[in-house]
Amino acid sequence: MMKRVINAICMGSILAMSAFANAQTIYEPTQSVSAQGISLQGWGSGSIAEADEMAFEGSNSIRVSSRNFFQGGKIKFAKGVNLTSQYSDKGNLLKFTFNVPGSSTPTSGGRTGGGNQLGSGDGAGGRGGDSGGAGAASSGVGSPTGQASGAAETALTKIRVVFTTSDGMHGEAYLDVSNALKDERGWFSVAIPLQSVRGLDKTNKTITSISLSGDAVSTMYLGQMEVVRDTTPVFGEPNVRELNLAFGDEVTFSATGYAGATPVKFLWDFDSSDGISVDAEGQVVSRKFRREGNFTVTLTIVDIYGLKTPYKTTINVTVNP
Repeated sequence: MMKRVINAICMGSILAMSAFANAQTIYEPTQSVSAQGISLQGWGSGSIAEADEMAFEGSNSIRVSSRNFFQGGKIKFAKGVNLTSQYSDKGNLLKFTFNVPGSSTPTSGGRTGGGNQLGSGDGAGGRGGDSGGAGAASSGVGSPTGQASGAAETALTKIRVVFTTSDGMHGEAYLDVSNALKDERGWFSVAIPLQSVRGLDKTNKTITSISLSGDAVSTMYLGQMEVVRDTTPVFGEPNVRELNLAFGDEVTFSATGYAGATPVKFLWDFDSSDGISVDAEGQVVSRKFRREGNFTVTLTIVDIYGLKTPYKTTINVTVNP
């Protein structure tokens, strides 16, 4: 049996600066944290501090050492950051720029789904003490796993972000950074629509602190934090438009996709004659056509938050007897 493998160059979620407008800076690396009215506080056995050994711009960054989702650092704003007007526009995203030294550079920023894995603890959208809302062990999210002192750093795949607002409420989001595409200095950006932050809709949207932690023993550097408006449409391209196969051939389809700062996922339907449904999900998928005939394969690319219009395109497949 012949197996045909079709490869495509994966395209990541590189943030094209021309796609963003009306940015509101929340943390600016060209100024010290004290000059911005920011103070830093450790969370659990994690730590946080201003650092000068690494910078996205200027000479400073914020270094966060995390052991698990319940230990990291807290960024506190003396005056609060009012995001009320920004929240009303679904195109506005909170964009973080990070550097995680020692982690491997992925070959692609393409996504196969997931990304906003929301927590279920009392801290998300609930009223309560600051440490409880930020995900302490008593928050109901779960008990910290704990790590031995001096444990080796491991691969960071998700960053937990907990927002505390001036009315004592909380919002929460998980950022998937496992496939983030880095620049030549190791910096990468990841963003989430403000309207997709769980629990933020129930708050007064004036942020007094943002807590950061990771799913592994790791050190991350925050290079910049800002709200940007991303109107980039979803688009993409399969690696092939027409296929002529022999009966029993197996083919591996792949595609590229892009939606500005928003991660995307890829949905495949292998035969449009019976209606368009999801037969497979992923940036790279395999299929064996078990009968002869003409088939229309439909690729649908969507942003993982469902806020943008999906992109659809087709591939024509002929299977010979």
